[in-house]
Amino acid sequence: MRNRKSRNILPKPEWKIILDNLVYQDQSILFSICRRMIIYLDRIEAPGISAILEKLNPSTDHRKKVQNYGQNWPKPKGSPFNANEIIDDVFEIANSNISDNEISRLLRNWIHQEHQSVLSRTLEKRNAPLTDVIEAVKKYLRLFNVEKVMSKGEITGLRVGLIYRFLSENLRYINIAKKYIPISGMDKILDRVIGPARGNGKLGGKSAGLILAREIIFSERGTNPLLRNVTTPKSRFLTSDGLLEFIHYNALEEFVFTKYQETEEIKQTFPFIEYIFKSSHFPPESIYAFIKILDDLEGKPIIVRSSSLLEDSFEASFSGKYKSLFLSNSGSKSERLSQLMNAISEVYASSFAPDPIEYRREKGMIDFREEMGILIQQVVGSKIGKYYLPSFAGVAFTNNEFRWTSRIRRQDGIMRIVAGLGTRAVDRTIDDYPTLISPGQPDLRVNQTTKDAIRYSQQYVDVINLETNNFETVRFEEIVAESKGEFPGIDKIVSFNRGGTFVEPIGMLADFLKEDLVITFNSLVAKTNIIDQIKEVINVLTKAYSCPVDVEFASDAERLYLLQCRPQSSANNEHNVTIPANIPEDRIIFTENHFVNNGIVEGIEYVVYISPAGYSALETEDDMKTIGRIVNKLNRALPKRKFILIGPGRWGSKGDIKLGVPVGYSDINNTAMLLEEAFERDNYIPELSFGTHFFQDLVEADIKYLPLYPGSDDTFFNEGFFKAESSRLYDILNEFEEFADVARVIKVSDYVKGGTLSIFMDGEMRKAVAFVNG
Repeated sequence: MRNRKSRNILPKPEWKIILDNLVYQDQSILFSICRRMIIYLDRIEAPGISAILEKLNPSTDHRKKVQNYGQNWPKPKGSPFNANEIIDDVFEIANSNISDNEISRLLRNWIHQEHQSVLSRTLEKRNAPLTDVIEAVKKYLRLFNVEKVMSKGEITGLRVGLIYRFLSENLRYINIAKKYIPISGMDKILDRVIGPARGNGKLGGKSAGLILAREIIFSERGTNPLLRNVTTPKSRFLTSDGLLEFIHYNALEEFVFTKYQETEEIKQTFPFIEYIFKSSHFPPESIYAFIKILDDLEGKPIIVRSSSLLEDSFEASFSGKYKSLFLSNSGSKSERLSQLMNAISEVYASSFAPDPIEYRREKGMIDFREEMGILIQQVVGSKIGKYYLPSFAGVAFTNNEFRWTSRIRRQDGIMRIVAGLGTRAVDRTIDDYPTLISPGQPDLRVNQTTKDAIRYSQQYVDVINLETNNFETVRFEEIVAESKGEFPGIDKIVSFNRGGTFVEPIGMLADFLKEDLVITFNSLVAKTNIIDQIKEVINVLTKAYSCPVDVEFASDAERLYLLQCRPQSSANNEHNVTIPANIPEDRIIFTENHFVNNGIVEGIEYVVYISPAGYSALETEDDMKTIGRIVNKLNRALPKRKFILIGPGRWGSKGDIKLGVPVGYSDINNTAMLLEEAFERDNYIPELSFGTHFFQDLVEADIKYLPLYPGSDDTFFNEGFFKAESSRLYDILNEFEEFADVARVIKVSDYVKGGTLSIFMDGEMRKAVAFVNG
C-alpha cells in the first residue's frame, strides 16, 4: 500500500497493520481479501465502489441499465483484475464507510477462512487421498473455532464435501446428512477410518447409515429423555477401495467380470472364488491397520460386517446379500489377527456371490463398479460362563406390512425381538420363533392364547462360544443354567408357565432355575420403557429421513444400542382389495383367513407345488437339495411373474432342510407369489417372516406372500387341483422326471381350458381366495 500521512497522532488501526503484514507475508490472501471487500462494499452500496466496478467491467454494475448484448451473445471480458492497482482505492472507500473495528473484524474472519480453505480445496479434488483429507480436517479444526468464524453457507459446503467424499454421493442422503453431521463429528469418524493411505474409497452404505442415525439420535438426546440411553457400539471402518487393493495385490482381476456370467455359472464358480480369496494375502499396510483395530477393540467379541457402496441405500437395501461374520476375538494376537483377516477376505468374496449379483441385475445396477467397505463393531452383550451374547436384540420397522389384526395400523410399526444375538430375528430359522410386537400397539400380540404363546415361543438362542471360538445355537435353558439364573434382564424376558398360566417374575428374586420358563417379553413391554424407546428411535429417524426406516438393535440390559439403519423397503399393496363375489365353487383352488395382507396376483399360468408328503418322504438330503435345484431351474424357465411357488414349511430357512426347501433369493426371484403350506403331521409350520432378510427380498421384488393352513377348519384347500393334473416338470426342464410327483408343475389351462389363476387378498377382512378364470 502507498504511504499516507495520518492527520491525527493516533495508533495505526489494526486493519492497516494486517494489510501491511500481508503485503510481505502472503499476497494471495491479500488479493483474496481485496476481492471480498469489493463484494462487501457493493453489497452495502458504499459510495464510490460502483465506479471501481464500472471501470473494471461495465457489465457488472446492476444498478445501471445494462447494455443489451443479446441473450446468446457473450458479454465483454472487461479489464484485467489487478489487485495492486486498486487495493488502496478499495480500502479508502472502506475507511470512509466502515468503522475501524468492523474492518478489522472482517479482515480477521476472512484471513481465518482463507487458512481454512485448504480443506475445501482438498475436498474439491475428487480423488484426494485419504491421508491428505484427514490431515486437512485436523489442521482445519486445530486452527480455529470453525462454527463462529465461517458463514453458514461455508460450513454447509464443507459438511457436504466431507459427506460426499466419505459417506455417500446419493443426493437424498446428503440432503439429510448435511443437517446433522458436523465437521467435528466427521473428524471423530475419521479417527476410526482405516484404508489405503493414497486411496479414495468411501465407508459404504451400512457404515454411512449407522453414522447418520447416530448423529440424528444424538442431536435429540438433550431434549428427549427416551433417547438418552440410546447409543451405538464401538466401531471401526475400512474404506471400500480396500477390496480393490486386495484384488490387485493378489492379481485376482480375472474375477472382476464374473458378474456378467449366467447365474448358474456364478453359482458353480463362487465356492472356488471364495476359497481363493480366503487363501490370499493382505498388503503389509493393511495388516498393520488390522493390528491397530484389534488393539482398539480388545476384550470383547467383534462382528465383521459388509458395507458395500450400494448397500442400505434409498434405492436398494441388499439386506442379507453380503456376509456378516462374528469373531470371538480371543486367543493370542496372531490368532486374533488370523481370524480377522479370514473374516474380512470372506466378506470381500461375498461381493461375487450369486444372490447379490442377481439382485444387482434386477435393480439395473450390474454395471456399477461395486466396492466393499467393512464395518467392524464390538458385539453388544455380556459374558455368561463360556458364552457371550446380548440380553436381547432385534429389528424394528416404521411400517407394519404384515398385520395380524385389523386393530393394528400400518404406522404402528413392527419389531422382531429375540433373546441372544439378533441373527435369529433377521434370519429365517426352521424350528424356532421370534416374538413379534407392534410398537404402536404392544399389547396386541400374534398369539392370543397361552397355549399358542408357549408353542410359538423362542426355544434357542444364538451365542458366541468363547472356548471353542465358534458361533453356536444353544437352548435357552442352557444359558440360564450357565448364568446360574442371573442372565441379565431375564426377569423382563421370560414368563413362568405354571399349569398353563403365565406368571410374571417380580424382579430377580425368583428362582429362575426351578421355573418353567417361556420367552414372552411380557415384562419388557409392561414394566420398562424399552418399547417406547424403540418406537421413539423409529419416529425420530423416520421424520429425519422423510421416509420409513428399518433399524437393528441390541441391549445388554443396561443400554439400548443402535446397530444399523436404512430406508425401509415398501410393498405395493396399499390399495383396498375387494374379493369378487359369486366365484363358482369348482373354480376355487384355496381360501385362507390367517395373516392375510392386501394384494392381487393375476394372470398366473403355472403353479409350482412342492408336495409336503412327497418332500418329507425323500430319503436323503441330496434329494432335498435337488428339489432346491429344480426350483432354481423352474425360476429360470417359466415366464417371469406368471407362476407361483407353494411349498411346505419355510422357504429358504437356515437349519434342517427337511422342514423347508433350501433356496436363496436367486432361486425364487421371478415368481409372482410365494406360499408356505402348514402340515402339522410333518411339522411343517410357516413362520410370520416379516422383518427377516428373506421377507425384505419379497417386499422389494413385489413378490406376494401368504401362509396356508389346509388343516384349519376355516380354510378350503382343493387337493384335487394339486393332485389330479399331470405334472409338467419334465416337459419344461427335460430332466428330473423321477421327482415329478414331489415338484409338481401344474399348467392352469390344463385344469380349465384357456384359464389363468388369480389370487385376491383382502388384508382388512383377513381373507384370501385363489380361483381360476376362463
